[in-house]
Amino acid sequence: MKNFKDVERNRRAYHNDATRNSVHRSSLTIPELPDCTVDLSFLNHFKIKRGYDHVGCRVTAIDAEGQRIESRLYSVDEARVYTIPLTGMVSQEVETYLVEFFAADNLFIPFPAAMINHVGDGFINAVHSYNRTLNDPFEDDQVNSKQVPEASVDVRLNAQVDTFAVFTAGPQRCIGEIYVELLVGDARHSASVPLDVPRFSNELISLRHLFPQVGDVEGGVLRIWQPAQSMFYGRMLAGLRYDGGAFCANHSYYDNSDVAEYWDTAEESYRVYPLLSGSGAILRMYPIMSPGGLAINVEGNRADGMVLGSINLPDIESPGGGFVDANIGRLFSEAGMESAKSITVRAKPLEGNTPTRVNHQIVYADPRARSPLASSINVSLFNPNMFMPEGKGSFIWGQVPIGSTWQSNLSMVCNLPKGDVTGVDVKFYGEDGLLAERQVSLSSLGSIEFNVQEIVGNRAMRDDQEHAYIWYTARSRRPDLSAFAVTTHEQTGHATGEHNF
Repeated sequence: MKNFKDVERNRRAYHNDATRNSVHRSSLTIPELPDCTVDLSFLNHFKIKRGYDHVGCRVTAIDAEGQRIESRLYSVDEARVYTIPLTGMVSQEVETYLVEFFAADNLFIPFPAAMINHVGDGFINAVHSYNRTLNDPFEDDQVNSKQVPEASVDVRLNAQVDTFAVFTAGPQRCIGEIYVELLVGDARHSASVPLDVPRFSNELISLRHLFPQVGDVEGGVLRIWQPAQSMFYGRMLAGLRYDGGAFCANHSYYDNSDVAEYWDTAEESYRVYPLLSGSGAILRMYPIMSPGGLAINVEGNRADGMVLGSINLPDIESPGGGFVDANIGRLFSEAGMESAKSITVRAKPLEGNTPTRVNHQIVYADPRARSPLASSINVSLFNPNMFMPEGKGSFIWGQVPIGSTWQSNLSMVCNLPKGDVTGVDVKFYGEDGLLAERQVSLSSLGSIEFNVQEIVGNRAMRDDQEHAYIWYTARSRRPDLSAFAVTTHEQTGHATGEHNF
């Protein structure tokens, strides 16, 4: 893990001199998983945002012994969405795909803005890139100087649903063990899993198999310790899986409860999230921030940004076994704030300064569906101490899956509590390029929602496709634009979603 203040120092340095410590390769790894296919989707933001004409994308299929089966090179030179089917790319059985982007120009970020889509019967699981091979030993020095557990995983165990996590080995064979700790109320369960995993292979960890003595569980605090791996940035794909194979997973996040890193002030951290039509919202915050207590408050806002009221949630203490699990729709209904279209989450330290990382889950699910897999999106709060270049506006982008059996919603918000109403130029892209454009207005703390399927119509899908990946871009002169997209299967109620890049 890299200290967050070091991340901020790098952002400031880049802003002052874009040629310093330039990046020319970015990468990700993608696992094959049971009961589904997998593909890669990305928008050529290299051209649309930066004007780069020549970027190469190389995809390498790797077998269960860590051996390369075949690599293929794709030229990324058009202003459109690129969708690369991975399952079936080669005739042999594949364990993992290594995806790499190369450019002579500065890519700035070693993580590519790409989406991994696992598709099965009644579900799509979309998650942005979360694992990568490192580019040089100097990056290894920064990224792997401090080891912390992985956390921020929603837990459920019953006759239908298991909680799982996928460990991935990097460019070297990994021999060691994984240590897992589950806190449920006052009960603490722990176990270790021995590892002998070939390079670029995966190990699936099942809580149901690991803790057979534990009965039904609806919520808990899960921490997973991985072995250190050289030249690899390793997060885990973790979430919930139905017995039939459908799953919803996101990347894990650092457990900072043993790391004392704080801003130099006690200013509260904050962030605005939309309340999407047809989806209930749940806020889950686990005790994984730097040691101390936080007071949590949630405000309800109208679409025009007017604050309707606020609710104090239980304080959270880190480290600890307690966590916040707040059903926003239910709380707002009880408080007479049913007309709210967005929420502002605020976290203020009970003592001392504010932790640099206040991570949590914003969860969207169709409340009418019977026990669906919800879209649990990993996010972190903003803080006034974070670097924001003067005069810089927003350019954000992201993916929205669409299809005849899916309902897709995209919503955008402005995060700063004050500021002028801003114009937002929103564009929608498919594999053939630009499909549609909208100019809208957005207020501080307000939100605006788009029905992507209606906007792009049938132009985005071929006759032989059951679904397609639409990508949006949004530009604004304000620096605080964010977007969230959620796609729900109309029959199963299983949802997937992500925040913007």
